[in-house]
Order: sequence, then structure tokens, then C-alpha cells
Amino acid sequence: MKNEYLEAGRFNGVHGVNGDLKAECWCDNLGVLRNLKTIYIDANTPDKNQKVALKVIRCVPYKDLALIRVEGYDGPEKSKALKNRIFYAQRADIPLEDGCFFIADLIGLRVYDVDTGREYGRVADVSDNAASRLYEIRTEEGKTVYLPAIPRFIVETDLERGIGIRPVKGLFDEN
Repeated sequence: MKNEYLEAGRFNGVHGVNGDLKAECWCDNLGVLRNLKTIYIDANTPDKNQKVALKVIRCVPYKDLALIRVEGYDGPEKSKALKNRIFYAQRADIPLEDGCFFIADLIGLRVYDVDTGREYGRVADVSDNAASRLYEIRTEEGKTVYLPAIPRFIVETDLERGIGIRPVKGLFDEN
């Protein structure tokens, strides 16, 4: 079952007298975050899926962060209560282009060879580096392998079947 809410960032602190929140953006780009009209935080209940909606009044770039103003947090003292809180976006509020996937949906997918059917492991994490995204693949033996998420290696991605790859020789084999 896909999560209805996806991590979108974290509030790092307060900026200015109006209660703007400095926020890390965990989306592909700040434009995604700027288009959200509502963000969500955990409701602090035992049910981890229960969220509280926060209406976004403003979201603008600020250095390598975003400044977000939310309704009801109109001063530094009120806004401090959100410091270090992760905020979420509803899946339905983030449009995806064809062939694109949410990282949350890739985590746990099996990784297999499209030519032989051999299963190499499962996606444990996805990270960005300067050249491309990297899939961190955890093998059944507990080994961690990093695979660039580029068309040369990634042949297909199907959320039911997994990620079909053509690895370079030696990537998964001890030589």
C-alpha cells in the first residue's frame, strides 16, 4: 500500500518577526514545494498516519532553503514549536511526469537482471550525487552495492515487478 503522505522537508528554524520557517526541501526541486497549498505534520498520536494540515501562505527560496509561512504561526514564538519537525505533502498534490517515481515507492523494490532473471537484492535507499541518482541496493548477503540510476543500467522500473537492470561485470560478483 502506498503512503498517502510523502516526506517533503524539515523545518530548521524561524526567520524574521513574521514567523517564517526556514525549511529544507526534500522534493526534486523547490518548485514542487512552492506549489503546495497545504503541508502536513504528524499529529503526535500513536497513529503515525494521522496528520495535521497546515495552510501554506507563502513559500520562497532562501539561500539553499525555503522560507515557509503557515497560517496560525504568525510570530517567532509560535513558529518555534515547529522547529525540527518533518513536514509532508499529500501524494495526490505532487504531479509526476510519465516514467517518474516517488523515492518512497522505490524503496524495497527488488532489483533483477532483465536478461537472466537473477535477483540481486532490494533498493535500500536512493541518493543524489553530482552525476546522477544512486540506488543503494542491499543484497541478501547483506552487501551494499551502489548503482547509478541511468538508462545504461536501468532498463525498466515497474512498481509491481521491480527494477530491471543490466549491470556491468563485477558489480554484484566477487572477482
